Amino acid sequence: CGRYIARRVENIKVGTSPDWLQERLRAIGQKSINNVVDATNFVMFDMGQPLHAFDANKLVGGITVRKAREGERITTLDGKDVVLNSTVLVIADDEGPLAIAGIKGGTRAPVDEHTKNIILEAAYFKPSSTRKTSMALGIRTDASKRFENGITPEYAPIAMEEVPALLVKESRSLLRAGPVVDIYPQP
Repeated sequence: CGRYIARRVENIKVGTSPDWLQERLRAIGQKSINNVVDATNFVMFDMGQPLHAFDANKLVGGITVRKAREGERITTLDGKDVVLNSTVLVIADDEGPLAIAGIKGGTRAPVDEHTKNIILEAAYFKPSSTRKTSMALGIRTDASKRFENGITPEYAPIAMEEVPALLVKESRSLLRAGPVVDIYPQP
């Protein structure tokens, strides 16, 4: 992971996306899920930077980016039960994996209609690592394809601003976006 950016966004109201956003996603063959997930997907398709949102209230402790432990498991958002090994990079909290880095989120902290606070992430994962993991696990996603193609890490902070801006524009409540944590050891 060459760069990892995260921020907490509070006072989220999860619901249906506005018509214009649903129409734009539908035009490129994507289905609408909810306003938060749709905002992350819209930004990814618009500028090429994948993002992910976790329900902050479902996390235990802090988030780390680490190699999986042999035999750790994750159930992906599409219901696939995956056994991990030490070559797989994961996003984890103190209880275990939350997502397969750059590839697919898990079912432990998804954004749903009860979500009030999120942790939004934007990152740069090395192309070869993402490709090897994606191929080995048999999981190909729009995000993994973009990471495999070698996006620039310079888009991550821009994308991190775009998602809250979209949510504020369409929200009837006042969001509070916390400070951005940006870990970028070798710019």
